[in-house]
Amino acid sequence: MRNWVLITGCSTGIGRALVPLCREAGWGVVATARNPAALADLAPGDDLRILALDVTDGGSIAAAASACADLKLRALVNNAGYGQVGPLELIRPEELRAQFETNVIGLQAMTNAFLPLLRREPGARILQVASMLGRLSIPLAGPYNASKHAVVALAESLRLEVGREVAVVLVEPGAIRSAFRESLAKVWGDLPERAKGTRYEAAIARYLRLRRDQADRHAMDAGACARKMLRALDAAHPPRRLVIGRDAFWVRKLKALLPESWWERLMRRIYL
Repeated sequence: MRNWVLITGCSTGIGRALVPLCREAGWGVVATARNPAALADLAPGDDLRILALDVTDGGSIAAAASACADLKLRALVNNAGYGQVGPLELIRPEELRAQFETNVIGLQAMTNAFLPLLRREPGARILQVASMLGRLSIPLAGPYNASKHAVVALAESLRLEVGREVAVVLVEPGAIRSAFRESLAKVWGDLPERAKGTRYEAAIARYLRLRRDQADRHAMDAGACARKMLRALDAAHPPRRLVIGRDAFWVRKLKALLPESWWERLMRRIYL
């Protein structure tokens, strides 16, 4: 009987890249997105189910769990998320709240809903997708930094609580070349208007240019990241932590080595 994996956030980026890789490796895939029409071009087959899923909607999560009850569900990849960016001084409470609803509360709600199904299968695992920004912070991305720090903490606590029954893998990618990054300008909303005449106006324009440059020159292809995640799905003994990308490895090393004052000076020089 085929093993199945449910992946959230399959419309773009890592989630989208992971779907065909898992199918090629023999997994059945439950591919999910808020708008399932975005997945219509995936090749049909008895190894693929497409579900509408909004991780901020409890009813949607319950319906997805019910739809998977007949499957040999051996893995859950909590990948859905987005990056709310902007100076903390200008971030509205509802923007911060929405960031946590998707990246943190939605992730944990999915975990809780699917743990009973995963416990049925020996060797089951959960991949919690955080970020290198779950271990360090950069300016102008405070809400996203905070949400990914929370994902790291939740994953480590969950591993202590359920790790003997279901393996918990913390995935910490660096910069990924995907629509996630291309949509940064949309995430600002009316923030540039709020920033006009403030000390942040020039910093916001600089930040957008910098992120676009990083996407072009330094970011990892989503497929390369997905291939490393597939190894964790297939491994007999999955890793506790999966750091993906040279930037994720070296930036953390640099932060650990530099005095805090030097690190802060470097971050301000790059971003502000």
